[in-house]
Amino acid sequence: YDILGVGRTAAAADIKLAYRRKVQLAHPDRGGDPDAFILVVKAFGLLSDPDTRRLFDETGLVDDEAVKGYRREVAAILADMFDAAVSTAIATGLKLESVDFITQMSAAVTAGLKDARATLGRTDGEIGALQALRSRIRRTDADRNLFAERLDAQVRLKTEEHHTIKRRVAMLETALAELGNYESETELIAALEAEG
Repeated sequence: YDILGVGRTAAAADIKLAYRRKVQLAHPDRGGDPDAFILVVKAFGLLSDPDTRRLFDETGLVDDEAVKGYRREVAAILADMFDAAVSTAIATGLKLESVDFITQMSAAVTAGLKDARATLGRTDGEIGALQALRSRIRRTDADRNLFAERLDAQVRLKTEEHHTIKRRVAMLETALAELGNYESETELIAALEAEG
């Protein structure tokens, strides 16, 4: 939190904004300190992943492997998008030097983020509806409530799905923040190669 200059209760958007500011200043290609740059990237990796942030908030521990894994997953998303954008440009006969891949990839990430957020909202509603139904189903005796058990199982499945979608949203937000840090495809390619 101190490295990015945000409080412990900072929202994801505030963390992303602080990261963008700090990483621009610390970036070695722009005259920044390489060690400071690494710290900023690690801090953002920790705080942008809901699971590693929660672990850090609860225990003060930094799971370096989880942070590295998260960063690799984001890099894989960006690499896949870049490959798809290049393949599409080639297949449609566009001159590669005239394609703004950063803008194209940002638009794709933004569209994916919009879809993921909509799915997250839908899943929230489904969980709420299942829980409301669960609270209405009662037995008049002390026997096993089969229907309530079935609904509990459905809520658990939807909750797992919700967690997966929430993580996808966080990754796409991180990917979008990463794209905002590059002025050209050359910088992006170098970063993806370093992450891989």
